Amino acid sequence: MKTYTGTFLIAFTSLALEVTLTRLLSATTWYHLAFFAISTAMLGMTIGSTLVYLRPQWFTPETLHTNLAKACLGYAFSVPFSLIMLCVVPLYMTKSVMGLATQLIVTMSCAVPFTFSGIVLSVVLTQYPLPIGRLYFSDLLGASLGCLLVLGGLEVLDAPSLILLCGALGILAALSFAWKDPNWRWQRRSIWAFVVMLVVVVLNAATPYGIAPYIVKGQVIDPARNELQKWNSFSWVTVSKLEIGAPQLWGPSPLTPKDQQVTQALMVIDGEAGTTVRQFKQPSDIEHLRYDVTNFVYYLRPQGGACIIGVGGGRDLQSAILFGHERVVAVDVNPVFIDILQNKYREFAGVADHPGVTLQVAEARTFLAQSPEKYSVLQMSLIDTWAATGAGAFSFTENALYTEEAWELFLNRLKDDGIFTVSRWYSTNNLGETGRTASLAMGTLYKMGISDPAQHIVMITTDRVSTLLISRKPFDAADLATIQSTAAKLEYNIAILPGTTPANPILQKIMGVKSNTELLSVTASETLNYTPTTDEQPYFFNLLRLDKLNAASDLYQSGRGAEQGVVQGNITATLTLLALILALLYVAAVTVLIPLIIKERSKGRTVPKVLWSGAFYFSLIGSGFMMVEIAFTQRLSIFLGHPAYALGILLFTIILSTSVGSLLSERLPLTRRPFIFIYPLLTAVVIVLEQFALTPLITNWITQPLLTKVLASIALIFPLGILLGCFFPTGMRLVKAANAVETPWYWALNGVFGVLCSAIAVFISIYMGISANFYISAACYTLVVFCLYRIVKHSEAVQAKVSI
Repeated sequence: MKTYTGTFLIAFTSLALEVTLTRLLSATTWYHLAFFAISTAMLGMTIGSTLVYLRPQWFTPETLHTNLAKACLGYAFSVPFSLIMLCVVPLYMTKSVMGLATQLIVTMSCAVPFTFSGIVLSVVLTQYPLPIGRLYFSDLLGASLGCLLVLGGLEVLDAPSLILLCGALGILAALSFAWKDPNWRWQRRSIWAFVVMLVVVVLNAATPYGIAPYIVKGQVIDPARNELQKWNSFSWVTVSKLEIGAPQLWGPSPLTPKDQQVTQALMVIDGEAGTTVRQFKQPSDIEHLRYDVTNFVYYLRPQGGACIIGVGGGRDLQSAILFGHERVVAVDVNPVFIDILQNKYREFAGVADHPGVTLQVAEARTFLAQSPEKYSVLQMSLIDTWAATGAGAFSFTENALYTEEAWELFLNRLKDDGIFTVSRWYSTNNLGETGRTASLAMGTLYKMGISDPAQHIVMITTDRVSTLLISRKPFDAADLATIQSTAAKLEYNIAILPGTTPANPILQKIMGVKSNTELLSVTASETLNYTPTTDEQPYFFNLLRLDKLNAASDLYQSGRGAEQGVVQGNITATLTLLALILALLYVAAVTVLIPLIIKERSKGRTVPKVLWSGAFYFSLIGSGFMMVEIAFTQRLSIFLGHPAYALGILLFTIILSTSVGSLLSERLPLTRRPFIFIYPLLTAVVIVLEQFALTPLITNWITQPLLTKVLASIALIFPLGILLGCFFPTGMRLVKAANAVETPWYWALNGVFGVLCSAIAVFISIYMGISANFYISAACYTLVVFCLYRIVKHSEAVQAKVSI
């Protein structure tokens, strides 16, 4: 029993640590490097498994429990070290010796704890004389519940404190393995160490001056500057102390009064993306908001009810109130923003108690799909974080708001004369995401059956911000007169206006198309990808085309400052992803393939063919599993309303269901013909069927309550997870029957290909579509049949020799 408990605990804390590190790195570095945490975790576990394979004498039957307990303590005490290193060492992707040095330091800091936990899990799953199905069940059950620890723990603790708690749980794992072991002399000391670490967790969570990010996005953070900080599973929000100064505006008019002073506090999300919480006690406090181009829509529709997507510091709510809307509904997926406006800054911001204002914690698409209410204005101003935009292909949350399906829903929630307004970053020399908003507007309107979409679209610009206006019905003469007079009065530029030809050549092409087919053809010829985004390929912020990377790079080199903007982020994200794939291939060779070849040759023998069959088997099931997991996460992000929910629920469900499959594999005849060949093909068929089931599920059930959607997701995933859970223990039983002694190596290979394909799956989703991952996963499990044939054939030959 103590072996199962120890396995459960080390898997529980390792998975929780891995996911929490992604949250920490999202805050301290950039979103595309958060993926780095998963890669280094698998790197550490792979190194641990390889060590077990190369040094089997470390784990003899006499010292097994004692050395596993020592490995758990190594995990526990290396976690605080890794945390401190990650908080103080900046991680840069630069072409320099120092940039490489910092990457190596951070990589090894992340990998060390997982090396110890990798040793533990590899030994348990490959060398213990216990049923592999039950051992794997303990591992996966612990990992599934570790997902829930992160989702709940970050509501109570900050990320550094939760990481310290993961270290403390490693001590409990050590005690479980060595409980009542006569060779273990550290029981009492370990208990005291556990108590001390719990005290450290509590103290660290109670003060902003403990172990916390010190260098964030390349800048030193002074905790004394902040009045408030809050963590949750998808953000780290800080609010500075109140200051009096010039009001913060996104796209100020050149005529904005220069002498106005306001009281405001800087709100920062994940160390970089900023907005403000500003004082609002009387209309004069927020009069300056009339001069922001993001609020241009209110000159056209000053009344009739407004819905704000993205609350932030409350500025858009204040704008709607200022212009005269008596009914304002504000929706934000992040409960931290709502909490700040309803509690700490309730009186200061003045929106929570304002008559007619409703603050709603929800994902906008889900909320609007469920609500029948219609509005005169639906506003979405710069809804993303700068970090997410810079990461491009790796941002998920905001992408679900920038697809044809989402915009069709938003337009259907407008009154007949309602206007949907979207503000994005803009440059005259590099349209970037502004060009894509225009294309997305045209594509959505064509999809809705509107024959002349150009009559429904207006774009106003100033300096670095553009504001797109999409009307339910064509803009009439009164609207056009108001647009022209207001733009002239505030000295804004009109980039798109019905009845006129845009001056920008790209906007001119987009607005001049006569069909959706022509729109796709026109956008396909541009250097950047302005093709309208859909739920199948929802990467609004990724503007790169694989066949035009050099041209995009030239565009970046020719720009300056904001003109480089999203192109710079896209190039960085794409190169990081490609570098990560190459690095993981290198890791697979150095830590997995080369040690095997060296060990076999040191014994004077060549690598047996059955070993390669086993290698392909475990590589394929690791690849196929990760492909389908990433695809499910991306599709369910839209359905459930947030990637944090999708990731947590998906990981919990799929790992729990695979643990059930592992347990059932002990009783099923999966190692016998014909079942051994039938269940991989059955798994491939189920993967394809579930891909086809996802679209109608999302379309027809997206208006259901969250609990209903969660249960539907679990019901869809669980049967597939049971099938997936059968593969690893069945494979282990087969290779052991074939007299293969390389089982730790197989475990390492399974892990490294899993994380390699997690990177590849993201790349495939961006450039081929999410559905492609389902088909590739199904192909992996189909190919498993050929590996099984070779392994079974060899096993039968071995058994025949034994019987003789």
